[in-house]
Amino acid sequence: MDADLHIHTLFSDSTLSPYEVVTCAKGMGLKAISICDHDTIDGVREAMGYASNLIEVIPGIELNAVTQRHEIHILGYFIDIDNLRFNERLEAFRRARISRIYNMVERLASLNIKIDSQRVFQVAGKGSVGRIHLATVLREENIVDSVQEAFNLYLGHDKPCCVKRVSIQPEEAIRIIREAGGVPVLAHPGVSGCDEIIPELVRLGIKGIEAYHPAHPLPIWSHYEKLAKKHRLLVTGGSDCHGTARGQIMMGTVRVSMDVVERLRKQRAEIHHGDTEARRYNEV
Repeated sequence: MDADLHIHTLFSDSTLSPYEVVTCAKGMGLKAISICDHDTIDGVREAMGYASNLIEVIPGIELNAVTQRHEIHILGYFIDIDNLRFNERLEAFRRARISRIYNMVERLASLNIKIDSQRVFQVAGKGSVGRIHLATVLREENIVDSVQEAFNLYLGHDKPCCVKRVSIQPEEAIRIIREAGGVPVLAHPGVSGCDEIIPELVRLGIKGIEAYHPAHPLPIWSHYEKLAKKHRLLVTGGSDCHGTARGQIMMGTVRVSMDVVERLRKQRAEIHHGDTEARRYNEV
């Protein structure tokens, strides 16, 4: 039995509800999944409620972080979803996303493109609102012919109406995950092209590399397996499924063995023990 350790729901930028994720994963014979929505754990809560004894749902998160030269994504596994400080940080991210949409709508208005910001929030529904939802409204209003055209003309990086998201440093992203009891893992490094900073991420506390990813050709899998071995990191993988938002449903196309899940679980216990001991030492 296998696991898919990188799945999104409509609480971030997927088309699949938590219920659909759970039922689809079960139908594929997966024993475990991890929901790693952007900046939110609401999808995790719902999925865990549906899963019951059908399938293990590992609580996860995906956080964006930036350096001077790179934008990277950091996954967190076995998060304590009831951690108060963690939830306060996610609420701050949520407010920042809302503010970003208002700012982008204002920029569109300066180009005589009138968009109702409330419609954008309606499209986002329960999810973390983002550019994809604004692009969808632009398409609804026939301002563009497609979501991709909205990004090409207005919302892509360096386009006139794009507002940079509030960013955090990798050190902060790793700390947020660890303080919530989670295991921080570098997501799809082949996509972000961040090999040069992996030693620094290891120093900051990263514990794994997502080597197995649909955007990584097979030789890249081997490359990151070797890098993980060099730095004594866990090797993880998942489909990065976004439902039909990126074409066909990718769930289950990249799988790892349950041994990987158990190694993550063990790493979580070691992190928790080590961080607890460090706090005790500092309190003396």
